[in-house]
Amino acid sequence: MLNSLDQVKSWSALAAARGVVLEAALQVDTGMARLGLSFAELQALAAAPAPLQGIKLTLVMSHLACADAPGHEANPAQLDVMRAASALFPDVPVSFANSGGVFLGPDYRGDLARPGIALYGAAPTTGVANPMRPVVRLDIRVIQTRTVPAGTAVGYGGTHVTTRETRIATLAAGYADGLPRSLGNRGAAWLGGVRLPILGRVSMDSLMVDVTALPAEALAPGALVELIGPHQSLEAIAADAGTISYEILTGLGQRYHRHYAFPASRASGQGHS
Repeated sequence: MLNSLDQVKSWSALAAARGVVLEAALQVDTGMARLGLSFAELQALAAAPAPLQGIKLTLVMSHLACADAPGHEANPAQLDVMRAASALFPDVPVSFANSGGVFLGPDYRGDLARPGIALYGAAPTTGVANPMRPVVRLDIRVIQTRTVPAGTAVGYGGTHVTTRETRIATLAAGYADGLPRSLGNRGAAWLGGVRLPILGRVSMDSLMVDVTALPAEALAPGALVELIGPHQSLEAIAADAGTISYEILTGLGQRYHRHYAFPASRASGQGHS
């Protein structure tokens, strides 16, 4: 992926040194100011293509900044620049759409789409129903339960104090496993249709939830409760944490036991602590 004229020249020099033709994609900045040649630089390169000697272009690509917001004015503005950029290299395939871009319509899809978050069944567009079927589930094991009286401080800093006799379950995951500390006193786990609020701060390797609403026999050490699944979407836990679903997914650590299920098995994939 070539993102600047200097990179183009370096890649061409390497091709010459090796006596071969090297493939590359060329990225143009259509309005995100992150990576890629400016449109003016792309025009200059198309007009005087000597720096591309020894390079076989396989793609002209760019990235949408606001694809998750279909009505955002940046989308058609970037599309206009992308069309002009691709016209400079008419025989080279175009890659433009990320997950949200795919749902903006065929004008945005080009020859090669690059779906990311949609592959996990997460919502690619904000403010509308998720068209994807969720495929990620996260269940966490209970490692201890206890009953405490009213007035008991829970967790680091005692940021939650019980107002009644409360049954607490300690779960074997924390911020070292990618569960944001900001979920403390805001987020929840679920068992069946029962919400189990997180009490106090999320610790490094554990967190506590209120299980008073469950029958006493419903949970025992080793039982699993849901953090992401049919009762709590990825988007919901991200909202409780004050972040986005991308950050939740990329933060999930390596200590989870992972199950991968293929569609033919008709089983849901699970990540267990």
